[in-house]
Amino acid sequence: MPQAEANVDVDAAERYAEQLCHHASRMGAAANWTPPVGVIEFPQGGTCQITADGTSLSLTADASTLDQLGTIETIVSADLQRFSRSGIRLTWTGDQAPPPESQPGHRFGAHRDARPH
Repeated sequence: MPQAEANVDVDAAERYAEQLCHHASRMGAAANWTPPVGVIEFPQGGTCQITADGTSLSLTADASTLDQLGTIETIVSADLQRFSRSGIRLTWTGDQAPPPESQPGHRFGAHRDARPH
């Protein structure tokens, strides 16, 4: 199963984690927030676990395919950037997903974000 992780230092990590989960549920994903951990189950398949630890966020994305993994990375990265005033940038490590241009469109979070290669 493809997996990727990202860690980022932020002020108010718990607020961002909760906001991601709340936004995901409004956009059609199943999401659960029980501090300090949230889990988002994407309708296209795959999950993202978010752990808030004081001033850091740890994210772990799991999917059945690399395309699904890339979609999860794109959605979560774009949403965090949009939520923050300082433009949080995630760098995902782990299995390599295809570039966003090759991923099909999706209903939840139809934003695209450049992924470093």
